[in-house]
Amino acid sequence: MTSVLDRVRRLLDAPPPEQIPGQAALDVPTEEKPGCDTGRPLCGAPARFTAAGWRCDDHRPRSIRPT
Repeated sequence: MTSVLDRVRRLLDAPPPEQIPGQAALDVPTEEKPGCDTGRPLCGAPARFTAAGWRCDDHRPRSIRPT
């Protein structure tokens, strides 16, 4: 029993291999945040998501605007 524990402890203390097969890091494409989807023509300004959709600071709903 102690030999099994010693072997497991040695495995835990060993540094990980350079690359683990099947777990290679992938280049995940970054998606741009959509712009403000309000107005005609569309505003398109940098926006954050609210309950009403993607809105810029000028088009945010009144309940979310800072006072």
